[in-house]
Amino acid sequence: MIKLPQHTMDEVLPDYGNMNLYEYLLACLYPHKEDYPMFQFKMTDHMRSEFFEDLEAMAVYFKEELGLKPGDAYSLFIPNSIEEVVALFALNKIGCIANLIHPLFPSEAMKRSVEYTKSKGILLYDMFIHQHSAILATMKNIDIIITTPVLYAAPVVKKDYVRPDEKALAVAAANNITVKYFGDIIKKYRGQKTEGLFRSGDNVAVYMNGGGTTGVSRFIMLSSTALNAVTKNALNAATLATDYKPGELSKVIPLPFFHCYGLIAGLLTTMYSGWKSIPMARFDADEYISYFKANKCYEVVGVPNMFRKLLDHPGFAGEHLKCVKYAFAGGDYVPLDFHKRFNDIMAANGSDCILMPGYGLTECGAVNCINMPWLTKPGTVGKYLKTTHAAIFDEEQNELPFGTVGEIAFTGNTLMKGYLQPDGRLGEGLYTDKNGKQWVLTGDLGKMDEDGYITFVARKKRVIIISGYNVYPADIENLLEPLPFLTECCAVQGYDEDKKPIVRLYIVLSPAADADKLEEYKKTICDMCATLDGFAVPRDIRVIDALPRTRLEKVDFVKLTEVRTEEHKT
Repeated sequence: MIKLPQHTMDEVLPDYGNMNLYEYLLACLYPHKEDYPMFQFKMTDHMRSEFFEDLEAMAVYFKEELGLKPGDAYSLFIPNSIEEVVALFALNKIGCIANLIHPLFPSEAMKRSVEYTKSKGILLYDMFIHQHSAILATMKNIDIIITTPVLYAAPVVKKDYVRPDEKALAVAAANNITVKYFGDIIKKYRGQKTEGLFRSGDNVAVYMNGGGTTGVSRFIMLSSTALNAVTKNALNAATLATDYKPGELSKVIPLPFFHCYGLIAGLLTTMYSGWKSIPMARFDADEYISYFKANKCYEVVGVPNMFRKLLDHPGFAGEHLKCVKYAFAGGDYVPLDFHKRFNDIMAANGSDCILMPGYGLTECGAVNCINMPWLTKPGTVGKYLKTTHAAIFDEEQNELPFGTVGEIAFTGNTLMKGYLQPDGRLGEGLYTDKNGKQWVLTGDLGKMDEDGYITFVARKKRVIIISGYNVYPADIENLLEPLPFLTECCAVQGYDEDKKPIVRLYIVLSPAADADKLEEYKKTICDMCATLDGFAVPRDIRVIDALPRTRLEKVDFVKLTEVRTEEHKT
């Protein structure tokens, strides 16, 4: 039997008030006077003092050399890395906004993101220059910083000797692209500081790509207050480990920082706790387990597919699991049999850790409901967290009684400020009730019991989730609309032969289309969808005579969506 915690992280961490991310990190780490390993990259540790030295140098560059002002945006187009975290906190310190871009975005999507957010510059890996040089050459008056994946793989004493890839620099020069090197910037401004914009927690901290109930991808504006609140809420779901030194406990973080779940449950919770963060550019089970065995990992956070790959790996079980106390799963459904399999393996290796499913979405901080070891109910996504409130609404936003299925909605201080609008308008995408309270309508169907536990039932909004990433069908359909050989199309959730989720596309050919050119048409469709995102490329394209319609003559995408069966849940 798991006992109630005596001390929670919520009781230990300071109040965030109106602090920005930078201020709150300082406040959380204030009790830890000694230096400690704050990050590890490719098995190389980097100390807290080094992180803050690099952060302060980048803040000087952004403010003093580049001239960024509060409210300006700068794009981070890079996989999980220490450079991304340094830039994020440097921008936050001076009141600027980090636009976090999926590093697998094709060139056109990257450019749209930079331009729509009016970013003053972009940070990316030197290897990306080869792929994106043609587009970067067209992006005038944009500051471009490159770094190399081996910069923080080197010990601090050798970091100054790491240089960017010469071939990438040659490509940049050939395309008249002016680039600056991250390592040169932190070397130039090492030891310097600049004044920050403090007590600015209500200001927008990050732009994240996501979608509303319409299923169209948008830019979500999240403030420092919202990020700090949801991070502290998430930490309240864990107890404080009192017998450790700063940096002794670790968390391996394969969840992407451009996704709110990865930023909150992966990065910020780890940094605020005084643990060592081990970011991974992409998930690889072999690499993950090597980090796991080399460090003392207290917590595991991931999507179900990640846990599945770990459990199937012959090296996952072992003595190293004894240290694990918490395991949180989000981003997709966690079947009960898989849940039991994980718990059994942990118990067999000396850990009392159990897998705890949760639920959330970017518009309200991604971590909104969590099952806790001492407060859990199998089959649910847990209870809503401390500074939020959940309700189940009908179609007219009336609150429904316990046990009734309706739309899940959240209110509280973790809500977004709205979707980014060209005119700067706030609140777009939020519902305001008759009492003036703002809510996020999730577009998901669920029910709540008398104890406050929420059961996820189905997705009301049109979104396809593949390995924790959101794909928005409306984006695909709008992109393909001009094609002359199509009358209409509909993108829905499907599954491949291995029971993995895919995008399935139903198409209705136009009267002028040539049926003998179907394979050519399919290639055109896939090539176009690849400009959105690799996950958006349909893996199954089916020709249909006509799309089904509702009584209101809307496309009935539900009839085309493959129903999730129990065998699909694993």
